[in-house]
Formats: sequence, C-alpha cells, structure tokens
Amino acid sequence: MTPHEPRTPNALPADKRKALRRALRIEWLTLVLRISVVAVLYLALGTAQALTAIWLKSLWALLPPLAFIVACRIERLRPTPRFPYGFYRAGTIAFLSGALALSAMGLYLLYVALRGLGELKHPALGALWSQPLLQWPGWPVLAALTYSMLVPVIAGRSRQRLAIDLHDKGLYADATMGRASWLAGGAAIVGVVGIGLGLWWADFIATLLIGADILRHGGRHLYTAVCDLIDEVPRELGSSRVDPLGGRIRDRLNSLAWISDARVRLREEGRRLTGIAFVCPQADTPALVTQLAEARADIQAMDWRLLDFELVPVTGARCADAIRTPR
Repeated sequence: MTPHEPRTPNALPADKRKALRRALRIEWLTLVLRISVVAVLYLALGTAQALTAIWLKSLWALLPPLAFIVACRIERLRPTPRFPYGFYRAGTIAFLSGALALSAMGLYLLYVALRGLGELKHPALGALWSQPLLQWPGWPVLAALTYSMLVPVIAGRSRQRLAIDLHDKGLYADATMGRASWLAGGAAIVGVVGIGLGLWWADFIATLLIGADILRHGGRHLYTAVCDLIDEVPRELGSSRVDPLGGRIRDRLNSLAWISDARVRLREEGRRLTGIAFVCPQADTPALVTQLAEARADIQAMDWRLLDFELVPVTGARCADAIRTPR
C-alpha cells in the first residue's frame, strides 16, 4: 500500500455502532443538562468561593461531551490525499481535550482556595443565626448545588460502561468528569453549610478538596493522552495493564508452521488499533503471498478494534534484527 493510498473504511460491528449511537445520545443529553447547570448556578452565584469554583468547573465540563460529539463526526470522514490514514485520531484529540479541561480546572481551584485562605477572605453568605432562618441566602445555593449533583446521576454509570465497550478514552474521561462533578457538588454543599455555621474556612477547604480530586483525575488522563499520541503500546482502558491483544497476535503467528518467529507492533488511533508484524518465514515456505494474506485476514478477525494490520516478511540478518527489537 502506497503512502497516498486510502485505506478501505473499516466499519464498526453492528453492536458497536448501536453502542456508539447510544453514547452520542447520552452525550447530547449530558451537554444540555450541563448547560442548564451553568445557568442555575449562575443565578444562585454568591461570593462563596466553592460555589464560584463549581460554576467555573461546570463551564469547563461542557468541553468533553462537545469534543466527543465533534470527534465522532470527524472520524467518519473518508481518507484524503492530504490525510491518507483517515481521521480516527480525532478521538484521541477529544480525550486530550477532556484531560486538559480536568487538569486546568483542578489547578485553578487549588489556586483560588489557597489564595482565599492566605487572604483570610470571608464569604458573604453570613451565618444562619445572623438573619431569619428562611431568609438565609444559602438555601438557593444549596438547591442549585443539589441540582448540579443530580445531573451526573441521570447518565449514571452507563457512559463508563459504553466507554469500555467502545474502547473510547474521550468518553471515559467525560464519565470520570461526571464523578468529579458529583464529588465537587457534595464538597461545595459542605462548604456552604460550614459558612452557615460560622466556619468561614470550610468553604476554602471544600474548594481545596474539589481541586485536588479533579487534578488527580485530570493529570492521569493527560499523561495517558500524551502517551497515546507518541504511540505507547496500547493499554487496557482505565488501567496501566498492557492490552493483551498484541501477545495474542504474536502467539497466533508463532503457531503457524511456516513462521519461525514474529514481532508485533500495535498503536492506538482513537478507539481503533493499527499494527504491523515482522514475520520470519521458514526458508522453504511456498506460496508466501497467499499465506500472508490468509494470516492477515485471520488476525483482522481477532478483534473489532483492529482497523488495519500488515504483515511484513523479513529474512536473514534483517529477521534477526527485527525480532531483537524491543516488543
């Protein structure tokens, strides 16, 4: 295949197409609900630092579902002479966008919380006993925060299950952000209640906890996204374990009588995988081209994620060099 020869589109299996359509519907719903959260929190916005942090977090939280929706649109485009390998890495870019949003959010929240503690800045909600109970301005704030916590619950764990089913790290990062939103809302409620009890510092402690948890998830996703872009060996979604598919392919190739040894390289392109295997055929192998084609078709059928896989026969000293290369 020449560098400018477009690959034949490799459509998703029927069950994966169905899962992707469902994921898109859920992400559209999530986007709409998060916009409503931004509006509700804006209406209830006071000078409580935790609430301001939650509102800013809600703005950043619009990016991952939007990036996922756009990436799904872009990755369906056919290869062009300018982009002969297609647009499957749009999913990786969406994952990177979500990771950057989480990391930036966490860093910002840590900064504002530490600054507030350093300046001894008291939030202006006031104590519960300083005014009539029903007129305390914290009640609308608590109602808005409770609503912001309900939005991640609506999507539930379905997004995380779909992300694993589709091997989509961008969707997985967004599901993680949903969990972070739930935790952040709970911490903010604790901070607002603390203000009502006269504990002015509770607001900033809540913001610190929110920022630290979000930064932890964002940093991990950012590291994974960068490793994907520099073609790290594929790993299982949500884990540091190496994906076993590469080992299964090598075992399958080595089980063929006409191959003496093989080395497999895999890399991720969005939710799909591409790869190449250097195989050392036996010296007396007849009909090598046919056998290579049959082995390639057999490997392509091993996993739906395999978008493209090539077999390259090497002989003599080149064979020894290829097999000695780190796997």
